[in-house]
Amino acid sequence: MGKHREHTGFSKLRMGDVFTPLYWGEFAVEKFGIFRSWLAGARIFDPTMGAGNLLEALITTGLKSGYSLSALPVDRLFGNELNTENYREALKRFREKYGLDMSAQFSRADILKLPAFPSDFLFGNPPWANYTDLPDRYKAFVRKEFVRAGLTDNSRSLLLGGSRVDLAALVVRKSITDFLKPGGEAIFFMPLSLLLNEEASRKFRSYRAGTTSYALQRVIDLQGTGIFNGVSTRFGLVHFRRDARVCFPVPWERREKQQWITRLAQPLLQPDSPLSILDESMNHPLKDFKPLSLHRKSAPRQGVNTCGANHVFFFDSYEPVDEDTCRVNHEVLLPSRFVFPLITRKNFAENKPQPRKWVLLPYREDGKPLTAEEINQYPALEDYLLRYRYILENRKGRMVGSRIRSGTWWAMLGVGAYSFAPWKVVWEAYGKKTFRPVLFPRHWQANQSLQAFIPATGLKEARRILEELRQPAIEKYLLSLQMQGTMNWAQPGRIKNLIRFI
Repeated sequence: MGKHREHTGFSKLRMGDVFTPLYWGEFAVEKFGIFRSWLAGARIFDPTMGAGNLLEALITTGLKSGYSLSALPVDRLFGNELNTENYREALKRFREKYGLDMSAQFSRADILKLPAFPSDFLFGNPPWANYTDLPDRYKAFVRKEFVRAGLTDNSRSLLLGGSRVDLAALVVRKSITDFLKPGGEAIFFMPLSLLLNEEASRKFRSYRAGTTSYALQRVIDLQGTGIFNGVSTRFGLVHFRRDARVCFPVPWERREKQQWITRLAQPLLQPDSPLSILDESMNHPLKDFKPLSLHRKSAPRQGVNTCGANHVFFFDSYEPVDEDTCRVNHEVLLPSRFVFPLITRKNFAENKPQPRKWVLLPYREDGKPLTAEEINQYPALEDYLLRYRYILENRKGRMVGSRIRSGTWWAMLGVGAYSFAPWKVVWEAYGKKTFRPVLFPRHWQANQSLQAFIPATGLKEARRILEELRQPAIEKYLLSLQMQGTMNWAQPGRIKNLIRFI
């Protein structure tokens, strides 16, 4: 294996590096019986070894168990690392601490290009990074690999809605198909978003790559254990077996009140749905739930997305000047017909919501951006937008970029005819632990991914939607997904799964 020294041009890149402390490597070795398998003849491979902590954990476990170094089967430890600095650090560590020359067993290559070879056990910590956050020059290289691995239908979906798919999904799937023997086992420290999130991770949860299946066996949820300081990503230890069928529910262990508690995990809606975490009674939160019946025009939506230009479109004050004009931020004059109250956190606790922020929407009520000719009819609006033209034209993102290139550089995302619906049933979709929808009239606007809403054409319909959304089963279902307090608490995709469109 050591003869492979691939130079892909990316050997200096660092992408989602989250190195595993040695102690937690030893924890995993013990929890999953990796050390026993190694002594019994298993060949262990870490496909993205960083500085070699996980492989070292096997050696330190052996030494602590009373084995001499010479008695340990070090010749059955293999690792691979893309980053040159990390690779050299791994060689140095094993040489200086244990007197071992691992140059024939460690390779320096991109795991996506390393020639396949069989191992009995995969033990790794793949890079944690969304496709959208990868360096641009690496995106072009890796895009076709996502398609080839079946994690997205085509390159275009990666550039649009599928951009949140995680690089870890690709590395895990590629490692299992190319580097694991039939019936072999794989243990990965990995983002639990692959098991708990919506659309971007759904294809990973087919637990199949081509003709190769990989069964989810067990999950140890490490949230709150402090392993990776400063990392907000939900993470854990996940156990797979190749060429086996997943059988739900699977054990899901988590740390509660200083002890490990075993729960049960399974998808509740579709086989590839996010996993719900249930207690031993397996009480189904949606057992008596009746799906909401909605027209497709009332699909759940996120709020207005300025694509990084909040300081241009959001305001902290509003004063009417005359029938057609308002003053925002105490000094800027704008046509009042394009300035709307923006929902804030405090509004959800008020019987009569009071505006605290406002948003400029240079749009018609059919949800289309104003044309340049239409903006010319409002000199104050035109002057204000031109003042920020450079900033607005240089916003990042594939979707807003296409609108900028088309000439409507003042456009935003999350704005359509639904933004001007007579009523909105709105809930806080980010960082909450309770699901409390509230009714807002048409002129109120939801705020980016912080909130989500269902548009309604009339008050009677809005009240019906509100009542059905307040079914206790919905909150129980959201809680079972274990995403409370995160950015994925109640995003539109989660609620959409509970709707029957007519």
